[in-house]
Amino acid sequence: MSHFSRRDTLRLLSVALTAVGASTALPARAAGSKITVLNWKGYGTDEAWSLEAFQKATGIEVVHDYFSSEAESLTKMRTNPGAYDVVLLNSARVSTAATEGLIAPADLSTAPNAADVSPDPLANPNFTIDGKGYAVPWVWGMTSIAAREGITLASYKDLAAPAYAGRFAMDDDAMIAVAMGALMTGQDINDPTDLPAITEALKSLKSNVKMLWSSED
Repeated sequence: MSHFSRRDTLRLLSVALTAVGASTALPARAAGSKITVLNWKGYGTDEAWSLEAFQKATGIEVVHDYFSSEAESLTKMRTNPGAYDVVLLNSARVSTAATEGLIAPADLSTAPNAADVSPDPLANPNFTIDGKGYAVPWVWGMTSIAAREGITLASYKDLAAPAYAGRFAMDDDAMIAVAMGALMTGQDINDPTDLPAITEALKSLKSNVKMLWSSED
């Protein structure tokens, strides 16, 4: 069975339909000789060849800081105000960061290639607060079910079967869990309306879960 790293998966799913990545700029120090990027380690912005090429082309050094969970990304911005020039956030976290004043509006007029971004992901409602845009899509992807050879799963509902008691793991992430519950109950994962039904659907999986992990790596 093939094994894929986070980076391999992102490459394979770079044209999937759900926008999950957002690049958000803090322009105050971007004109200097150094910018600081907050991102997942190995997520693409810290490739050595890319950093070298960027510095050669612009004269700007790129320094990285990393987080190991979505919650940690927000915590780092809250405890280090003004420390980061660019942050890579899940699209669902952009509105939280914007309303807390952790990120500044992105001026796309200063980025000529912004005109090449597909208008649909760029119009993601999570990116716009009070008519101001705070982010641009960077990568797309999806959360999928991975199973060993010989197991066929047609739905998240299948994981509630007695045969899978204590035999599967899932993210300890509210956003992913609610989306799973929405799929299990036939709701729109981007706009679920029946949260009690989602709660019951997730509870049906609880006794079968062997492990929860909070880091998405």
